[in-house]
Amino acid sequence: MVQQGDKGTSRRGFLGVAATAVASATLLDVMTGAAPATAVTDGPTKPVPGPAGKSVAILGAGPAGLAAALRFVAAGYAVTVLEATGRVGGRTMTARPGDQVTEVWDDGSERTQTCAFDGGLYLNLGAGRIPYHHQRVIDLCRRLAVPLEPYIHTTTANLFQSGKGWQGANKPNRRIANDTRGYIAQFLTRALQKGVLDDELTPEQRDRFISLLAGFGKLDRDSGLYLGSTRSGLAKPINVHQPEEPIDPLQLRDLLASEYWKHGFSQDSDWHWHTTSFQPVGGMDSIWRRAAAALPAGTISYDSPVSGIRLDGSGVVVTWSAGGSPRGARFDYCLSNIPVSVLRETVTLEGFTHDFMTAVEKTPFAPACKVGWQANSRFWESGKYQIYGGISRIDHEISQIWYPSNDYFSAKGTLTGAYNSYAAAEATGDRSHEERLRVARAAAVKLHDEMAGNAVVPDELGMSIAWHKVKHQLGAWADWDPSRPELKPLYETLIYPQGEDNFLVIGDQVSVLPGWQEGALMSAEWAFDRIANGPMAATARRPVTQLPNARELTTGE
Repeated sequence: MVQQGDKGTSRRGFLGVAATAVASATLLDVMTGAAPATAVTDGPTKPVPGPAGKSVAILGAGPAGLAAALRFVAAGYAVTVLEATGRVGGRTMTARPGDQVTEVWDDGSERTQTCAFDGGLYLNLGAGRIPYHHQRVIDLCRRLAVPLEPYIHTTTANLFQSGKGWQGANKPNRRIANDTRGYIAQFLTRALQKGVLDDELTPEQRDRFISLLAGFGKLDRDSGLYLGSTRSGLAKPINVHQPEEPIDPLQLRDLLASEYWKHGFSQDSDWHWHTTSFQPVGGMDSIWRRAAAALPAGTISYDSPVSGIRLDGSGVVVTWSAGGSPRGARFDYCLSNIPVSVLRETVTLEGFTHDFMTAVEKTPFAPACKVGWQANSRFWESGKYQIYGGISRIDHEISQIWYPSNDYFSAKGTLTGAYNSYAAAEATGDRSHEERLRVARAAAVKLHDEMAGNAVVPDELGMSIAWHKVKHQLGAWADWDPSRPELKPLYETLIYPQGEDNFLVIGDQVSVLPGWQEGALMSAEWAFDRIANGPMAATARRPVTQLPNARELTTGE
């Protein structure tokens, strides 16, 4: 089923693996778990009995579109997926050798990069991790037999660099985190000893609190001061003559000057970044390539951008182009996984309410950029750094560097050399690809001097993407903001059906988890329930109590 966009991984080999994994159960089994995926079938899976003659058009083969397609096919609907590009996954894009990224610039020109990585290497240009509590995604991976491996969000060896502290030097996470805890414990202990909170704590509770703080900050037993700790690292390598000696603590004034806490340093304390997270073996788009392979042959029409949607009473008329020729058909239902940012720019809408048209016109989308390289040496794993996955932070436009959580100790790897959004992404996106690499490299040198030249990390093996410049995306996620009350009616309008309850917008853009694949699958569930479970589900509407905070949910800020 995956007809294009497979460069760098043998299409025949991949589909063979996918067929073995997926064709082992009916789609109903895949979506409901009614039976384990063990019985091999011949040819396309046979839909279970469903609503005779009912058809569904799904616009876009991103996560929500494919998840919805699996559900509707399993329930017996006739499903057509119209995908504007030659690949599946939407913003869940994995770059492999030969894959291309095309951006459209303000003057209308198109600029294309071609991935030149060595075979077997890849870089996730979109979604990069699956939190353990995103059970919809994990469950789908289980049912599609997509192998997962741990994604390492943070290691104590990850670095932070700020021009405001330590004279521009970088410091490892372990020193910043544990020295900060030490100082907090020390000063709070002093305050308790001076009688702060005596009106709220009994003497016994106060003593227990002081004991808690001593362990929390690793305070000196005799003085109650923070004098450093091996939690922050060792002053010297240990050997048979040299026992562990804690490294000197960073000075509090330097910690405060660095303002490290403003740069995502504690992101792994936030819910969606808690340990443990996962990633599919071989790249994030493996999920959606297998989902596509699970659908009956011919379900997905590639390179078929939609140009028009018209509500037509009990049906929806969709027009699109394929092979340079205009096409059109009437469907009983239509689910649009097209980003609203694209819907308003390229699709003619007819028969929709004024509120819906307003929502399409005014829903904001956030920009986001990634930059990455193939590195011909995994220098970050050397004794010099001892970094095995995780994210280093930097007070700079590039924001962060991701290290791979796969293929440890191999010869080569890929680095995500920048990941930013909002204002920083606007600045990065306005740069040419070559300039993005130059700026990212100049910042990365502040963390790793190996980035200084092309010997280890060549520019010709670099990739970049500005999602707000990608033709069929025009943004990274719907930028819902609870502090903007004018956005609430837009969201309330977009999550409910149009027409005779036969048209729905889907995708993470209409979920409480914008920017996450889990939100996309949540919206697919919602749409299927409203259509398949009849008028009662379709007519019940409840007001939205609060908008999701897209910035916080995607950046942790």
